[in-house]
Amino acid sequence: MSIFNPSRTLFADDDQATLVVIFNHSRLHTRAPVFVCLPAMGVAASFYTPFAEALAQATRGVAVLTDLRGQGQSEALARRGAQFGYQEIVAQDIPSLTAAIAAQFPDRPIYLVGHSLGGQLGSLATVHTAPCLAGLILVASGTAHHRVWPKGLRWRAGIAVRAVRIVAALLPWYPGRLLGFGGDQPRRLMADWSYNASTGRYRCAGSRIDYEEALNDIVLPVLSVEIRADPVAPTGATTELLAKLASCAIERRQIGGVTADAPWRRHFSWARNPDEVVAEIVAWLRPQLHRANVECLERAVA
Repeated sequence: MSIFNPSRTLFADDDQATLVVIFNHSRLHTRAPVFVCLPAMGVAASFYTPFAEALAQATRGVAVLTDLRGQGQSEALARRGAQFGYQEIVAQDIPSLTAAIAAQFPDRPIYLVGHSLGGQLGSLATVHTAPCLAGLILVASGTAHHRVWPKGLRWRAGIAVRAVRIVAALLPWYPGRLLGFGGDQPRRLMADWSYNASTGRYRCAGSRIDYEEALNDIVLPVLSVEIRADPVAPTGATTELLAKLASCAIERRQIGGVTADAPWRRHFSWARNPDEVVAEIVAWLRPQLHRANVECLERAVA
């Protein structure tokens, strides 16, 4: 993974070349927060540029955009034969990126910010990264479990899940760009997604970790920003995801999103018009940063 910021600093981490863009408004604020932003399935990190810029500016902090493995400018493309699943992303990619960011911005509070699948993977990654994090922020994120969808949508979601599972199992890779859902993905990643969509539980193929059990022990502040009437991440799906973080201090906030768009579009369009989401994050963050600054001052005086 390679990390790029406006000063052209590059870091080599592994052979899965992924572009990471850093928006830094914190040069005069050494305790300013750092946000590591994870995109939705099939969405390039560059789509979130307006959000990252607004978040960094509003907090006078740092916002980091990173492509998920196999998406955006990542070279690990499913159509080229790349094989990976949730395990590589949550146990390798996100922890190594978090460690690199922590080394570049020492003593800063680091928050994982995940949209949709990015929020699910970010939650799973806390099993490995929690000691490095100050908190977890989920935007329009919930499990993919079709049985927690609203009753009117549940049967459609169930059919869609079965169709995706069959297509991903039969073809060399899942052609999401052609089908209009999820982008091109390897079979193993879609198998992980399908398991969650069918059962509501998380299982990372190839891992010995029981992530369901491990998530129960995570202790972090968590903010969930939900979009009213979002059919892609409905309230029941978000509730199911947050229930797995049983030891976390969770705060839920709801916004209208871009109401001029159709409901399903609002699941994505907030990233291009991010003021509501940024305002909720800033309001949630303010008391945490105040407490952290007071504690830092007390330690310095002592």
